[in-house]
Amino acid sequence: MGQQGKEGKDRRGGGRGGGGRGQGQSRDVQVSKALSLLLRHAAEKEGVKMNAQGYANVADVLAWRKLKSIKATFDEIKHAVESSDKKRFALLHIPSAQPTESTTRATLTPTTVPGSEEHPDGEVAAGGDQPATSVVEAPSSNEEQANATQTALASKDSEPSNYMIRATQGHTIQSVDAASFLEPLTLEDESKLPKTVVHGTFHGAWPLILQSGGLRAMGRHHVHFATGPSREATLAAGSTTSQDKGKESKQENQVISGMRRDAQILIYLDIKKALAAGCPFWRSENGVILSEGLPVPNGKTDAEGNPEKVVSIDFFEFVFERKLGLGQLWPKGEGVKELPESATKKGTPKNRR
Repeated sequence: MGQQGKEGKDRRGGGRGGGGRGQGQSRDVQVSKALSLLLRHAAEKEGVKMNAQGYANVADVLAWRKLKSIKATFDEIKHAVESSDKKRFALLHIPSAQPTESTTRATLTPTTVPGSEEHPDGEVAAGGDQPATSVVEAPSSNEEQANATQTALASKDSEPSNYMIRATQGHTIQSVDAASFLEPLTLEDESKLPKTVVHGTFHGAWPLILQSGGLRAMGRHHVHFATGPSREATLAAGSTTSQDKGKESKQENQVISGMRRDAQILIYLDIKKALAAGCPFWRSENGVILSEGLPVPNGKTDAEGNPEKVVSIDFFEFVFERKLGLGQLWPKGEGVKELPESATKKGTPKNRR
């Protein structure tokens, strides 16, 4: 990538535009967090258009006020995609059929890509100066998407408008059809099912999970699950006790897509039992297992009239507390300890990397 020396220095030193919430964060983290915010949650309200698969044009992303304010570059966008420890982003290179106009936008089928469509009155939509000149089908499988990202990263094309970017999972944007770019998991091919499906959570959330009857997406499209650490590894690692204070186990320091490394409670799921009950599951490009759950038995709906859904506690196989030394919390039975009130009252940590 061009200008790596200068940009590498900016990333290490924080660069310009590091004030406010980003103060003290590295340049890499500022750019990555801004991308996650936009592509997972804020694109609609910020006026950055994306298609049903969650792709936005990189030129439009760079023109977004938050990235513009810190003077983010195209090379930094590519670096954020390439260096993400959890593979948070996917990138597509879709060069224009007529690249002489730098403002041309690439498009994906079957939906129109942001920045390329025209308004009914004939004016071009915000973010694009003219209609796109090429239409290309987006990758249809996780493997194809991963390969497309690597191809895009290796491309020498320096025109941002010839690239599309999206978050691989974690969307709250309702117009994004997550199922269109996720791999469905079924009992018809058990060889593709992960051996471990585990959700990481915190002391303050555990009583609420029990009270609500399971795990809920909480504003996202899906509940997120990781494929490790295995139950055996968790039992072998034990937990951090007062004698081990200040020492992180190797397991707790691992970067695992689908779960925060500081999770205090690990909920292991019986995915075969859940699938047999009709609960849908998907695998994202970066290996995160996702489920929207099943409608709650009482038929409740959310504010938009959609049925409330939950990944039921009936599918919980094993729950382990790993920070206070309590060990097994589920299934309930003789010798299983309850969380102390002092732990549950602390709430959950703020979302941080």
